[in-house]
Amino acid sequence: MTMSLYPWHQTPWQHIVSLYQAKRIPHAILIHGIHGLDNDLLASELTKSLLCLSVTEDFDSCGICHSCQLYAAESHPDHSVVAPEEAGKQIKVDQIRQLKDVQSLMPKISSAKTVIIKNADQMNTNAFNSLLKLLEEPQENTTLILVAASMRKLPITIKSRCQTISVSTPDRSIAIDWLKQHSDLSEQDLTTLLNLAHGAPLAALTIGEEGIEQSKSVFSGMAALMRCKANPVQLSAQWQSFDLMSVLHQLQAMIQTKLVSLLDKQEMPEPALIKHYWGISDCIIHTMKLLSSQNNLNKTLLMEDLMVSIMQHASQIQQHQQ
Repeated sequence: MTMSLYPWHQTPWQHIVSLYQAKRIPHAILIHGIHGLDNDLLASELTKSLLCLSVTEDFDSCGICHSCQLYAAESHPDHSVVAPEEAGKQIKVDQIRQLKDVQSLMPKISSAKTVIIKNADQMNTNAFNSLLKLLEEPQENTTLILVAASMRKLPITIKSRCQTISVSTPDRSIAIDWLKQHSDLSEQDLTTLLNLAHGAPLAALTIGEEGIEQSKSVFSGMAALMRCKANPVQLSAQWQSFDLMSVLHQLQAMIQTKLVSLLDKQEMPEPALIKHYWGISDCIIHTMKLLSSQNNLNKTLLMEDLMVSIMQHASQIQQHQQ
């Protein structure tokens, strides 16, 4: 395996190698995995090997041929990259349409042409339709590599015309071992960060010590909500400095842990008690869906509404426990 890849890329890379050795590299590949795994790097290594003039039997690029040198200098004439022009923005339909002109050209150096579409799940309907035309009429010697974090946002017509390479989050032990090599934080703090990052090591590193403070704030805030002693306006304002989706995932993990502990008891708790914990879970999931939608919602009000709902359920929980 190419040395520049991360441990969690090993399995998907071996799958790619097997496709190459069987001469079955498809014209469109969809690399899927959550943020924080650097799947752009996997796409780049795949591209480098596809363009290399002296690729090995194990599909490793040589790194020294003219093609590899041009790719390293980001000036390869047979390679194109499409990405949102600004962070958080969508890929525009014109960006996809321009690929048609590029695809119609013959390779100048390599035996193939390649295209990487980063954040491929961030397109509007027109851009998706334009991409679909490219996938329906693939050009000879051209490979399109899509990188996406959310399969849900990709139309089935796009997904069905690509071979999907899934990148899973690594086992906890592998992730912690890797983080220990790249951070001076304690194992307990690294575990906290990994939980906040949904198991993605690079995202955990990015969150860093600020994530530890976030974890403490969210834990104490949730405790106050469950005691019905929190001020939703103040707490929502406090959490606005954090990544709200990460906050919601932490809240959800806390509720799930509580539910598991209740259901594991020998004496089954009252159904009404379980019902209200599930109610809190449903409120969190609903808020996640609203937050991840394309609508321009007032995030402050969204979090305040969630907190009020949590305290309403918490009040009922307190009554059942008295």
